[in-house]
Amino acid sequence: ILGLTEAQQERFLKAYDVAKSVLRELGIFPAKGSEEQERFALELDEFERGYPRLTLPLMIDVVTACHNIVDNAPVDPRTPELQSDEAKGILQRHIQAPQIQKNAISWRALLGRLWRLSRIKVFDPPTGERPLNYGDLLIPGVVSIIDLSDSGASELTNIVIADLLRGLQSTQDEAYIKYERSIREGTAATLPTRVLLVIEEAHEFLSSERIDKMQILFQQVARIAKRGRKRWLGLVFVTQLPQQLPAQVFGLVNSYVLHKISDPQVVSTLRRTVSGIDDSLWKRLPGLAPGQAIVSFPHMTRPLLVSIDPTPAKLRLVD
Repeated sequence: ILGLTEAQQERFLKAYDVAKSVLRELGIFPAKGSEEQERFALELDEFERGYPRLTLPLMIDVVTACHNIVDNAPVDPRTPELQSDEAKGILQRHIQAPQIQKNAISWRALLGRLWRLSRIKVFDPPTGERPLNYGDLLIPGVVSIIDLSDSGASELTNIVIADLLRGLQSTQDEAYIKYERSIREGTAATLPTRVLLVIEEAHEFLSSERIDKMQILFQQVARIAKRGRKRWLGLVFVTQLPQQLPAQVFGLVNSYVLHKISDPQVVSTLRRTVSGIDDSLWKRLPGLAPGQAIVSFPHMTRPLLVSIDPTPAKLRLVD
């Protein structure tokens, strides 16, 4: 998300470790004497979720303190957790360790990236907005539409989609585990909701140019694509520019609906990716009429040319 260079990433991870150590020593997390929080901290997978109580403003304060100490400037944190004399002393003690890099320019560049992320105003908002209740999105018979067309930043869109993917998968996993437990115990069991998650303009979310820099996000998508099938969580990518999707994404797809594509280079790319479609169907792809499509599904003996009924819904130009 931040697009850090190797040097900036090294400083970010060091500041992250300093922030965790300060939170632990101050008893913010894990709380002193709390065995439950200690166990949670040991079992925490930081690729799956953030470190508890470590907010973006606090992280900015830690990076600012690293920069100021390297630049021989005073340390003056803004977050309430770090404003006490004890907190300032602990923070400076951890930063003055010999492992801290001494180049103030790189710290300043990292700080600029963090402030840019802060201006998106989706992390730790001061007004206290509540997060989504994913259980409300998984009610049978309900269609939920999340419109990100006015987000104004691809970083914001990707953050929202990534959070939705993780939240929906976690909620579906919990429902499935609860269902299996009820079956084993012989109690009344409620089947998990069958969920279909559709991502429009998928090339903006997972582009071939950015996939190498977003490995964690791609692993999340791959995990949903593989495990979701077993737990009634389907994933659909919709794109008008399939050539911009990376080959790794095509490797996760097992069903295709191909509408008219007139660009011969795109057709050539798809022919190398989608197997089992006859040459005669590929030749007809550039000339398909509206509503016609070539479909390829695992349960079908062979791909077919079909006619898809138009939706009865109409797009209305209203706010």
